[in-house]
Amino acid sequence: MDYKQIAINKTKSVIDKIPSEWILNPIPTVEDEPNVVNYLNKILPKNEIEIVNKSVNELLDLQLNNKLTAYEITFAFCHRTALIHQLTNCCTEIFFDLAFEQAKKLDNYFKINKKLIGKLHGIPISLKDQINLPNIKTSIGYIAPFISKEFEVKITHRNPNCDDISLIAKILQDEGAIFYVKTTVPMAMFGGETSNNFISTVNSLDRNMSAGGSSGGEGSLIAGGGSIIGLGTDIGGSIRIPSYVHGLFGLRSSSNRFPYLNIANSYPNQIGVCSVVGPICKKIDDLILISDIILNNSKCNIDPKHIPLPWDNSKLNINFNELKIGFLKWDGEILPHPPILNNMENLKLKLIKNNFNCLNLNEQNLPVKLSILGNLLLSLYSTDNFNEMEEFCKLSGEPFSDLFLQCFNRPGKVDSVDDFAHKCGLKYEYQVKFDKIFDEVDCFIMPTYGTVCWKQGESDQISNFYTRSLNVLDYTAMTFPVGKVTSNDTGFERKEFINKMDENNWKYFNLNDQLGKTVSLQLVCKRYHEEQCCAIVKKIREILEN
Repeated sequence: MDYKQIAINKTKSVIDKIPSEWILNPIPTVEDEPNVVNYLNKILPKNEIEIVNKSVNELLDLQLNNKLTAYEITFAFCHRTALIHQLTNCCTEIFFDLAFEQAKKLDNYFKINKKLIGKLHGIPISLKDQINLPNIKTSIGYIAPFISKEFEVKITHRNPNCDDISLIAKILQDEGAIFYVKTTVPMAMFGGETSNNFISTVNSLDRNMSAGGSSGGEGSLIAGGGSIIGLGTDIGGSIRIPSYVHGLFGLRSSSNRFPYLNIANSYPNQIGVCSVVGPICKKIDDLILISDIILNNSKCNIDPKHIPLPWDNSKLNINFNELKIGFLKWDGEILPHPPILNNMENLKLKLIKNNFNCLNLNEQNLPVKLSILGNLLLSLYSTDNFNEMEEFCKLSGEPFSDLFLQCFNRPGKVDSVDDFAHKCGLKYEYQVKFDKIFDEVDCFIMPTYGTVCWKQGESDQISNFYTRSLNVLDYTAMTFPVGKVTSNDTGFERKEFINKMDENNWKYFNLNDQLGKTVSLQLVCKRYHEEQCCAIVKKIREILEN
């Protein structure tokens, strides 16, 4: 069968999993309903809207007090997810039937035992496609896994029966979490957008815009209200970029703080740069809660690569008046658009007003340019000339996706062992140099991207090293919202540019496209300082909200 027909069959099979009474007919056009949240708030019942806007602790308390059931919670999230998917294409696998079955079991347990089964009893959690669940397909953006289980095993390195479960999913499941959906990724998880040869995901807050990538399905679903907590992965910004374009909190932990065992991946055994798994949430308190639950579970130690560093809530208690926060306005190569620069300056002034010690970091004093780090990361991805990807594409006959060809160049040769070792040595050398920044500051705030948003398919018009560089350095980083684009965020004329990337990015600025959109930044902390990162972001959000 032709790969195009397999792709058509696959996308149809996802829609077929949606109950007929939840099918939109017709699906509103992008012109009529660009914002999924606004549209759903007009057509969904009030009680379901209230449920999906609660925090995890609020949903747990409502169950404890017999005011909500796990089934009612699951129904609300599944219903909303079904609608969001039809509007954004954010799901690769839908299994609401299994979710409802699990919810009923949890309700029965509570009825008999008068207590919750665990810390996530009845809480629906969405999973990026990479996260394995028993007998649920994992494709990592390729078409071949939909042809046969043999191809799925070859591409994803699952066990032969595909009945395995990722360790992090098992931990959440044992605490009572309910899984109901797996979300979209680009081919091989490579790309700052989320499209492949069978599906293309758009932003649920503006369907004209990109959902980011590679965890774009998670970003779009969570921002649309279809999930309260999602798990994404990040090897170049794949948690932070979708969080950024959707105004969410996305944590990129240092390597192996969260267990990665049995999560499917491209090049799973390469050791040059580490993919990490982590939470994406609408509320910072939910992100802290899920991190605590996962990292204080002894099952994490089943993963030999896991860093045995339990979550320590005492580290959330910080003397903020003694904290030195650096501000890196830009990298000296790609000047961010005015709304980003303005919001960063406004944030700095608000923190100073609240007695924070804020210092400017001069981009000229960076040990090396962030583009050098970003390009090193790309070269570590491509040590095999992307031959593995070519092999996996041939299984179905599909070509490299347009997004991949847009974002990556094949180097034309396979690295030797010496070449690869040299690149790993450079990574270590750069880490040593950059670590000296923390002699001056305890943490620093920097852009996540050079633009607030971009139209689907136009990521080639903008370049970004703000996220990729941090994967090479392996710092803890979180994307978090700080403000909105206003009519005051007008551009200013620049007659000279640093390079073509800088010029292309600057000329991409269009205030009308960005007006009203959320502006987010990145907080960067030392390696394995996830608690500190969460505490600082929470404090910043409290200041901004007050």
